Amino acid sequence: MSPLAVLFISLTLCLIIGTPIGISIGISCMTFLLANGYPPLDIIVQRMTSGANSFSMLAMPLFVFAGSLMMYGSTPRLMRFANMLLRKMPGGLGAATLAACGFFGAVSGSGVASAAAIGSTCAPEMIKQGYPKGFTAGLIAAGGTMACIIPPSIIMVIYASIASVSVGDMFLAGVVPGILTIVALIVLNTIYAKKRAKKETVEKTSYSSKEKLQITIDAILPMLMPVFVLASVFSGICTATEAAVVAVVYSFILAVFVYKELTFSEFLRAASDSVITSAVIMLIISAATPFGWILSTQNVPQLFAEWVVSFAHTKFLILLFFFILLLFLGCFMETVCIIILLTPILLPIVTGLGMNPIHYGVAMLMNLMVGSLTPPLSVNLFTSCRVLNMSIDEAFPDTLSVIGVVTLMSAVVFMFPQLSLGIVNLVKGL
Repeated sequence: MSPLAVLFISLTLCLIIGTPIGISIGISCMTFLLANGYPPLDIIVQRMTSGANSFSMLAMPLFVFAGSLMMYGSTPRLMRFANMLLRKMPGGLGAATLAACGFFGAVSGSGVASAAAIGSTCAPEMIKQGYPKGFTAGLIAAGGTMACIIPPSIIMVIYASIASVSVGDMFLAGVVPGILTIVALIVLNTIYAKKRAKKETVEKTSYSSKEKLQITIDAILPMLMPVFVLASVFSGICTATEAAVVAVVYSFILAVFVYKELTFSEFLRAASDSVITSAVIMLIISAATPFGWILSTQNVPQLFAEWVVSFAHTKFLILLFFFILLLFLGCFMETVCIIILLTPILLPIVTGLGMNPIHYGVAMLMNLMVGSLTPPLSVNLFTSCRVLNMSIDEAFPDTLSVIGVVTLMSAVVFMFPQLSLGIVNLVKGL
């Protein structure tokens, strides 16, 4: 048996028996070296250390921590603002929920956190106003996926580090696709509300001019955080990592001094949760570095490209195959794992075909957003179902329309590069 076969078989077996992905990758790398006759296993440790020792990757735990701090005080204020703007349209509460998910995804960078925070706030009211539980779960889960694509996104930082592209460019490239996807979901929600609502899904709460002004002022501060991050990066004042520090300080000031909702014990809990989340991701990234080195030395990208070209004879068919492959794998694997494992293999192929790595990164994330909604893994759908105390089996039939819209928008972004690259080129041209 060839060493490469040993590598992939050992990785597959470890994943099947439930071994954590970072440890699975490390074990598969060791089995490859042993099968290939490499006695010095410390090369794995050296490669893992070099993978973790990245200045750009320092932004990831900082954005995670900033998102944890923004949980205190920002969520209800964002929700009230979105509801105030959209309450009069058909399905206004669902539209407000999606808008709030987009806002919160931008300030937290975490899809699961967004689905949990907004879901716990909005789901009971949506059920009360006539939304089916399954559709509610799907809508909240889809809104949560916006954290993958709307800056500052933790997933984008990881992709940019692996693909050696600008974090700032990735952030900017996700703005238009993210907004368009939210708009498409709001359109779906409006159509659904007109057809399926019992009577009215519009919250009839009225606000005085003074209340509207206060709600807007309360929401402006958390919404400014992603604006500050993007502005500081593209003005040249900060690198992406330094901008992440600014995000942490800004989030801390809001939670402690402005909203005064963060106690010392909650601060420790937020710090602890951030450390655990970051450690898990960094273990995977570190383990993936020797894995990528092995793939490179064994010419796996070239071999895979030759295999794909053997049955897909045009650029469009090759890219379509990758599009379908990512959709399929997203149903079974975590987004971070797919990015780390497949980017070293697929990126050289797509760039060789003339696809911009920034556009590919955004299209890849859009594809993987569908996976976070689709069983059996469906991380975001699982989170929203847990908030609603229902099983994924119960919710899934009502979420098919939501998944269809996200899949459609993923295909649109894939086919039209300027949706992601246009704003990047515009800003760079200023």
